[in-house]
Amino acid sequence: MSINQFMDEVISRGSEALLPQNLDDKWLEGLFIASRSFLAMAARDEEPEDGEELFSDAHSMMLLSSVTELAQALKGYTPEESDGEVDEGLFFEYLSCYALAILFEAIKRSSEFTFEPPTLENLLDRERIYSIEQETPVITEILNEVILGTSSEKSTPET
Repeated sequence: MSINQFMDEVISRGSEALLPQNLDDKWLEGLFIASRSFLAMAARDEEPEDGEELFSDAHSMMLLSSVTELAQALKGYTPEESDGEVDEGLFFEYLSCYALAILFEAIKRSSEFTFEPPTLENLLDRERIYSIEQETPVITEILNEVILGTSSEKSTPET
């Protein structure tokens, strides 16, 4: 599984292909690995160690590329525009929302839980995340187990 293959098979099809419910299992698994890693680092408020890049492996590059594509689509940027940058703070919020959406989809595929699938309009909206947490309070415990490895009787979703 390479970043080039991901670009060719998923990103080249447009932002709709990046919706978690539209991802093939192999791509969801790679994004799940990157999402769990990113969210664990964010939850622990860890900084990458000297010489360690935050997005240095193929899975992380897939996550970063996905969120970049989605953020640009959300803002209406076209590839011809040179000033297609998104504010760093907003980008990390988008990254967190997309990572959580990936985890929700993985949980949904491997359990009895159901969540309203995201749309391009609400995928990167933190209000959607809050809504899911309100509707399914146990999801916070499940996310803590998946992201932080806290012990629980439930099993970790595997994609």
